[in-house]
Amino acid sequence: MNKVYLYSWLCAIIPVICSWEKGDGYISIDLIRQKTPRMQYLENPHLADKMGFGEWFHKPKPKPKPGNDSIALYRFLDYEFYAKIVIGHPGQTMNVALDTGWTLSWVLSAKCQVLTTPGCWFHNMYDHTRSSKYKKDGTPYVGNEGKYNLTGFYSYETISVAHSNVTNFRFVEMDNVPWTYLFSKVDGLLGLGIRGPKDDEPFFYALHRENNITNFLFSVYMNRDRQSTHGGNVILGFIQDKHIHQTQFKNGTKIHDKIKFLPVEPGQYWKFSVDKVTVKSDTNDTDITTLCPNGCKAISDTSSSTITGPEDEVDKIHELIKAQKFPFGGIWTVSCTSVNKLPEISFVLGGQSFKLKGPNYIIRVRIPLIRTLYFFIYSWLLANRVLSIQNVLKNTTYSHLCIALTLNMYKISIGTCLIN
Repeated sequence: MNKVYLYSWLCAIIPVICSWEKGDGYISIDLIRQKTPRMQYLENPHLADKMGFGEWFHKPKPKPKPGNDSIALYRFLDYEFYAKIVIGHPGQTMNVALDTGWTLSWVLSAKCQVLTTPGCWFHNMYDHTRSSKYKKDGTPYVGNEGKYNLTGFYSYETISVAHSNVTNFRFVEMDNVPWTYLFSKVDGLLGLGIRGPKDDEPFFYALHRENNITNFLFSVYMNRDRQSTHGGNVILGFIQDKHIHQTQFKNGTKIHDKIKFLPVEPGQYWKFSVDKVTVKSDTNDTDITTLCPNGCKAISDTSSSTITGPEDEVDKIHELIKAQKFPFGGIWTVSCTSVNKLPEISFVLGGQSFKLKGPNYIIRVRIPLIRTLYFFIYSWLLANRVLSIQNVLKNTTYSHLCIALTLNMYKISIGTCLIN
């Protein structure tokens, strides 16, 4: 049975020159940054309300024991990074999210009913009648979230990244998606989750199966500069050591920091244990509040920019950073002048503390006719004390994220990476 390595650490991105790169046994994919649907709604709230869509953003938090589809659908508000793929022959270019929360891969279908599905507006839509490589499957797919459904049907097609192809790849053509895709440049996603016995084949599994990558792993590097549309890179089959933080000695010797290894629990999500979370007082370094004191589970996720956690403990963080609830969007705000003075939040993993200062866990957003706001964004995942620290390991709270997955043994590693 295959096992999995998941390496995650906070790191910086060194800009790349080209969008696609194929090396000896690895593939590099350029990531492009967009404003998330949530942020675009905050900048254009009246547009959504006039169209009758505003209730989505005021939608109640998920009910206990949500299924995988409902959790993934709830995250659609937070897609920030996407990459380009080519599907079919002749090729059709699509913008896709690369999501560690899904094993399934899908794209918007030309069969989408645009008159009744605003989520398909202004998107690239795959037309299988134009492709000589298309093969029919036809099995229906439904991701149920009440009236906010994902529906479609399975097909087989050739998908290309860089100069590598995956042939006869089984994916879903979505013909109905939530209206929130109106705000997104994403036309679909490539699943990078852990495959279970009944799951769809994730895309990078297929790349390895067809010998397009030598090592059964992928790495994700995300750019800390939010003013840049260059979001980072996904490197399939390789890890770039240059992103790992290193210490340089007077004699010129450089030593990379060690990476902390933690076990990953089997399942679709990259889930591991957190020892505790501590919040240091902004006035007294010895005054420390401990959250999750008996340990909790965390999810490393490349698809969302929200912090998700037990309600009472997230509320405690709000209190400690003096955050105020914003009227809409499921977010909290802090004073713009206080960001550099906010309490230090530390996540203790495997006995090692990973510290975050105010600028690392706060997002700066400009809203027309209001002012510049600084958001602490969170959502709820009502499970058995599951704390999703996707902000810590991804695109909001940290300096940068690097993830490397290797299917050999269930492990996750956390470390500190080079910051430019």
